[in-house]
This record gives sequence, structure tokens and C-alpha cells, in this order.
Amino acid sequence: MKVIIIGGTSGLGRALAGVFLFNKWEVAVTGTRDESIKDFSALYPGVTVRKMDLSDPEKSRKDFLELAEQPGGTDAVIVSAGHFEWDRKTDWEIEKKAIEINALGCAGVLNAAFGYFLKKGSGRLAGVSSIGAIRGHGACPAYNASKAFISNYLEGLRQAAALSGADISVTNVIPAYIAGKEESSARDIFKAVLKKRRNVYTPSRWRFLAALYRNIPDLLHEKMAKWHDRLLKPFK
Repeated sequence: MKVIIIGGTSGLGRALAGVFLFNKWEVAVTGTRDESIKDFSALYPGVTVRKMDLSDPEKSRKDFLELAEQPGGTDAVIVSAGHFEWDRKTDWEIEKKAIEINALGCAGVLNAAFGYFLKKGSGRLAGVSSIGAIRGHGACPAYNASKAFISNYLEGLRQAAALSGADISVTNVIPAYIAGKEESSARDIFKAVLKKRRNVYTPSRWRFLAALYRNIPDLLHEKMAKWHDRLLKPFK
């Protein structure tokens, strides 16, 4: 069994690569930064690593298909790439970069992977959105909005898979404040992808917290911007 992890050279993606390798999968990863690619290759010298910049969606799609269509193909694809910056002044350059990478770039590769699995007739596809997709955030508006786009896009691909009749599972990965807990989250995600789950919250308690947060009245949500992080601190 083979998996391609987009954004697999650092953070959650690298933890995912480790979990798949531990479970005897063949792994290929992509990364953007030369330093993280070098570090990953030193840690896992036998793993295929390709440089991929999602800010260029058309090239990313081409690079992905070249990787996926190598002899043996691939059985699973996880898009774990993304870009985050605090943007309390709503600077357009910061906002634009988040949209270009998190929405357009990730959707481009997800679309290419879905098309690949349609031709193959089966596959496991997963994309990493965020707990931030639940509501907007005044300190990073485009980040939360772009993750909401990906969450909705994955749902659309899942319905498209059902309509096609192909054996394609689509998993929306919803991490929440996992810094320092990437290994545990990677194990949760691995199990969810194998079980073809539609959604996986990690840590799992955020499934219930997200339901509460989603239904906070708009007026209260706007006012809580001043103490948002203080309120969530006990749950992080």
C-alpha cells in the first residue's frame, strides 16, 4: 500500500509519514522549504521526497500526477499542506497568500487526486482543514475562511464519489491546537483514513466543542473576539 502526503516534510505531515511508515506503507511526500526537505530526507533516507509549492496550483497538479502515476500508483493521498499567519490588521498580502495556498493550492491537488482515483476506481483521499473552519476569526480572517472552503470542498468531493459509484473515501481532518501533539493526532488520522471515516476531529473532544462553538449567537461571537484565546485556553 502506498500513500502520498502533500506537505509531509514538517509538522503534522511529517508525523503522518512516520505513522504510515511504521505500519509498513510505502510513503512519498512533498514539501516547500528546502530546509524541511533536507531534514526529512535525513530522518527517512529511503522515502521519496518532491519539492512542491502550492502557490503555483497548475504546476502542483502536474507534479502530483507525475508522482501518483509512477509504477504501482498510489492507494491514498493526504493533503496536509497549509499556510498560517496572524493578520490582526487584515493586510491584503497576508490574506491573499492564505487564500492562494490553503484554498486554491490545496483544492488543486485534491481535485487532481480525486480525478486520479476516479480513473483508478478506488482510493482514500483526505484533506486537513482546521477547527478554525467552524467560525471566522478577526485575527486571521482569510485562514479560517480558506479552511472552511476546504472543508466544504471535501464534502462536495465525497458526494461526487458517491454519485460516481467508485470506491473512493473522502476524509475531512479537523485538527484543533495540536502543536506538540502531532504524533497522537497522526495516529488518529491514520485510523480514520483506514476506516474511511468522513470526518475526524483531533483531539476527539473537539467534535463536541465544535458543535457548541458553531451555535454561539453571532452577537456573542463578535464580542468574544477580545477574549477568544483566553476562553479557549483550558481546552487547548
